[in-house]
Amino acid sequence: MHDFAPPRSDLASLSLTGVQHAYLIGIGGVGMSGAAALLRGRGIEVHGSDREPPPGAARDDAPLPAPLDLVVWSAAIPAEHPQRREAEARGLPGWRYADLVGALMADRRGICVAGSHGKTTTSGILAGGLVHAGRDPSFVVGGHLTDTDGGARVGAGDLFVVESCEFDRSFHAHRPELAIITNVDEDHLDYYADLAEIQESFRVFAALLPESGRLIVNDAYAPLFEGDARLKASLESYGFSDDATWRVSAPQPSADGSGACFTVWERGVERGEITLPMVGRHNVLNATAALATMAACGCTFAEIQAALASFGGVARRQELVAECGGITIVDDYGHHPVEIRATVRALRGRFPGRRLVVVFQPHQASRTRCLMKEFAAALSEADEVWLPPIFFARDSEEERRAVTSGDLARHVENDGGVALALVDLDAAITHGTNHLRPGDVVVTMGAGNVDEVARGLAARL
Repeated sequence: MHDFAPPRSDLASLSLTGVQHAYLIGIGGVGMSGAAALLRGRGIEVHGSDREPPPGAARDDAPLPAPLDLVVWSAAIPAEHPQRREAEARGLPGWRYADLVGALMADRRGICVAGSHGKTTTSGILAGGLVHAGRDPSFVVGGHLTDTDGGARVGAGDLFVVESCEFDRSFHAHRPELAIITNVDEDHLDYYADLAEIQESFRVFAALLPESGRLIVNDAYAPLFEGDARLKASLESYGFSDDATWRVSAPQPSADGSGACFTVWERGVERGEITLPMVGRHNVLNATAALATMAACGCTFAEIQAALASFGGVARRQELVAECGGITIVDDYGHHPVEIRATVRALRGRFPGRRLVVVFQPHQASRTRCLMKEFAAALSEADEVWLPPIFFARDSEEERRAVTSGDLARHVENDGGVALALVDLDAAITHGTNHLRPGDVVVTMGAGNVDEVARGLAARL
């Protein structure tokens, strides 16, 4: 287990008042670069660093500049990082990224999107929908929204949409008025002991909502929160169940087959039909969470219908990369067994009768080892699975030695699937170039850099 920082006890006192010069360690990350934009939108001068610095940033071993009022680091930056140690030696205020997001929410109507998976798509649909509906929100999400050409936005309205991550209990630092919880499943087992601890962490997060707030939760997970004396906010559920506050019908393919159509009921009253330019039951649920939250923000159902119908998508979420010689290349960020199964089934529905090849890059040795059986069961639903090496993140040397992609390949085959472990991403591109044939659908999946395989295949085929 890693030595992660305990939750802060002084969150209420964290304020950006008086901050004029901020420095962000890990500024190249999606969340941190978005936070930088929001700080600049408030007139704060921002500098930063990264291991591979983007334009205008420094290397993360450079001395800190002066003057500085605040140093912020991402969850990936360890305590022994030289710039963190320098900040401490200079007596500079130091915050986690999660603390900064909480402080940014302090004078806004905060809307948090939490869950073990589906956060980025849901927050993207919600943020894009509020922009389309003219609510002019600010947001910072973990992906690139096509409609707004980025993952962050500084708006003039009072709404602020945030993707809230459970790792390191980061979301306990946030200050929501409204919150979505998409699901609560096993993940981040390098940090949490087990599912029970994860569930309790989500209940603590839900208890942050004020009495005037609203918790909007997938109805399959609503029992985790019902009856919790700490929950002050009202609870609404969404899903396919007749008991859901926001009930949706089973989705049907849109006219061109590239999206889904479904009907929505609110408390048993039919509201109308939604057309979503995305496929899969999981994306219908993500969209329903977003539309319930838009309604809570005062959007009319007509505004919601128009916003969801025009949603441009999020990069690396069932992103169509290319059509090459009858081969369809898709890229997806899915890195949890539940996400993999949902995406495979969604693509089966969109491309019926076609051979489906999954190029899956496992993310984290600890996640791969702890969820090996679940990964194998999900991947075995594809026609073929090609497995580059594990993308290591926060893994100890012991964890790295304990599991390989070859181990996962054997488990997939034991489940009746067809799997091949490959030595690197280039080998996956070469193998795909030689073995893919017209009619195939190939999807690259993972939270690492496996999208390079999708781009490589598009260039070669």
